[in-house]
Amino acid sequence: MAVVLLAGCSPEVSGNSALAKGESLGEMRQQAGEALARYDQAVVDAGGSAPVTVTPPAWNSPPGLSIESATGTAVSTRLSVTFTGARGPATESCGADYYAEAVESANAVVVIVIAQPHGGDETCALAGYVRTATLNLAQPLGRRAVLEACQGQPVPVTAGG
Repeated sequence: MAVVLLAGCSPEVSGNSALAKGESLGEMRQQAGEALARYDQAVVDAGGSAPVTVTPPAWNSPPGLSIESATGTAVSTRLSVTFTGARGPATESCGADYYAEAVESANAVVVIVIAQPHGGDETCALAGYVRTATLNLAQPLGRRAVLEACQGQPVPVTAGG
């Protein structure tokens, strides 16, 4: 069973998080697309120059993981994101494996983090650990911002990888 968490939505950590009723990967892709639309409009409103101010959505954010930073280069399609997650891999009790996919526009990238937790009914500590997920973008990162999805705000991007 895969549990899908939208990066950027909540600082809460749980190896066995479940989606709220009615949430799906499709809905999370739609939410990411809405974050991109807000950012793209902010770029237009700013006349195409930085800094860009993004108005957050008026709705409550669903549960999920918050992207803290990203690592990539302007000429590469490879991007790694850092977030707080489970201590170990899904082969361990209270662990999880993480995968990521991107929703992209000409101005920004939103990353959806997908968690595959260890199976079973477990009581897990709420301690969080630094985890990363790496993905390939459809186009090189260039000057695009990497956004946390719920508020649509940029995260720091460092050169590397």
